[in-house]
Amino acid sequence: MEMQAPCGECRPPTHSKSLLRAEILARRKALTSEEIADRSSIAGDHLFSTPEFAAARVVMFFVTFGSEIQTLPMIARALVDRKHVAAPRAERSTRSLVPGEITDPSCDLAPGAHHILEPGPQCAVIEPHLLDVVIVPAAVWAEDGYRLGYGAGYYDRFLSRNPRAVRIGLGLEVQVVPCVPHDAHDLPVDVLVTDAGVRRYSHRSGAHD
Repeated sequence: MEMQAPCGECRPPTHSKSLLRAEILARRKALTSEEIADRSSIAGDHLFSTPEFAAARVVMFFVTFGSEIQTLPMIARALVDRKHVAAPRAERSTRSLVPGEITDPSCDLAPGAHHILEPGPQCAVIEPHLLDVVIVPAAVWAEDGYRLGYGAGYYDRFLSRNPRAVRIGLGLEVQVVPCVPHDAHDLPVDVLVTDAGVRRYSHRSGAHD
């Protein structure tokens, strides 16, 4: 289901990023595991129906941590669809992400530096410029496609260095607020997918080239 993106200028909330992040994460954590699973399944159907994802041959997913939307079933589904699937490996020393290819999540993923499942050293590295789509996580999503991450800045740096890939935000609708504080260097997503539907933006041209 396509949802209309907001128009006009929106004033971000006056409280700090950390308070807003804590408020929305508490809202997400209040969901039961069954609710998260059901809403994740619905969001996955929306994601796979988008033309950007359907056309992509090489996709990078984030791997679920804590109460996040469940991506492992989506990763398995993408592999069945014969897509090349990568997941990020976090390099703490440089605060950078390295896409590692996944062919069997049960064998390829192990807890990494931040206790999040990530590709092991045996996984081939996919060069970032080969990615057609990057699935982007957030603590908080704004209706205009901007995001608040978890504070480390990994994805901000990664996305700024990979302008070719279509940026698809993925989350639960309980994480969406009208606006979030953002700076000039922050990058919005091209598409935001939640269990409520799909929001599409025109922040940049040539995103699919």
